[in-house]
Amino acid sequence: MDERIRRPFMYMDPKDIWDAVREAYSNRGDSSQIFELKKKLWLSKQGDRDITTYFNEMLSLWQELDLCYNDDVWENPKDLVRAKRREEDDRVFMFLAGANHSFDETKGRVLGRKPLPTVRTVFSELRQEEARKRVMYDHAPSILENDNMALVSKRFNGAGDKKTPFSCDFCGKLWHTKDKCYKLHGKPSSTKKKGDGRAIAAMAETSEEKTASPEPLPFTQEQLQHLYKLFNSPQFTLNSSSSPAPAQKGPELGEDDWQC
Repeated sequence: MDERIRRPFMYMDPKDIWDAVREAYSNRGDSSQIFELKKKLWLSKQGDRDITTYFNEMLSLWQELDLCYNDDVWENPKDLVRAKRREEDDRVFMFLAGANHSFDETKGRVLGRKPLPTVRTVFSELRQEEARKRVMYDHAPSILENDNMALVSKRFNGAGDKKTPFSCDFCGKLWHTKDKCYKLHGKPSSTKKKGDGRAIAAMAETSEEKTASPEPLPFTQEQLQHLYKLFNSPQFTLNSSSSPAPAQKGPELGEDDWQC
């Protein structure tokens, strides 16, 4: 309550205070006041405020709106119960509509209940959800930092557990000694580049393919059979086994010629 309004009611009972304030400051039947309050309620958003501040603002607007209505007396008590139930549901809808999207999961659970809980119960659930998320977010950076430190430590210590690092006295690089330093002795001629093994295997495979499939002879099947018969004939064998007669110089002698 505002300081200027609160001072005259400091020593009164709660019910007397409420009755006095309603009588002095209520705008019952004031349509413009009702319109202004309902406009504020429907346009109210949580924004960057916590859920408690947002709910207290909505609650104060609802209390002001209640002062504008004169519906305390109903002919049928059941009608009063139904009207209050519908009014409570409308306030749940207003409150959830203005809450941030980070509460969408909780909103879905609330709207799935039959009947709907009261607006104060809904506020309690959203406040607990907000507190849970705050605790998780506060611990999230430290957990992430610890995980990163453990990962870095594992990278450095994992190799050290298996093998102690050593360095070259000549170039200063790790994992080799001076007697095997390429900068000092040069790379050995037997060192092959990556892919040489595959190239050699491909060449060997190509060579095998060439050996396995010789080029065909330039003869037909009939020509080959004719040559085979010719090589096996007696005439070819006789001619090939007899040596040629030596050449003679001078006149040839006949059967009737005699030499002394």
